[in-house]
Amino acid sequence: MSKAVVARPIDGITINTNLEFLLDDDGEVQMFGSPEQAGSFLAAAGVELEELRHMTIMESCGICRKCGSPLFKSLSPGYTFQCFTCDEDFYQFEQDT
Repeated sequence: MSKAVVARPIDGITINTNLEFLLDDDGEVQMFGSPEQAGSFLAAAGVELEELRHMTIMESCGICRKCGSPLFKSLSPGYTFQCFTCDEDFYQFEQDT
């Protein structure tokens, strides 16, 4: 099953092209069991439809070879993947098996 994270433009300002991620109580990126679970969490938290339109639910696209955590598409130019557990971005060849 794919994991998912939630991102939005920084401070909810839609002209910001950089994204910030929903964090858990420990200040780490909140990981959900599926995109559907992330959507349900947002709905239960009372996120308004307009705000939800500007959020992105990112689905995992692999497993980190370094730590075994889910990988997500990198937001850093030139990199393919990012691992929130390692707090690193990776090139494609670093994760190919």
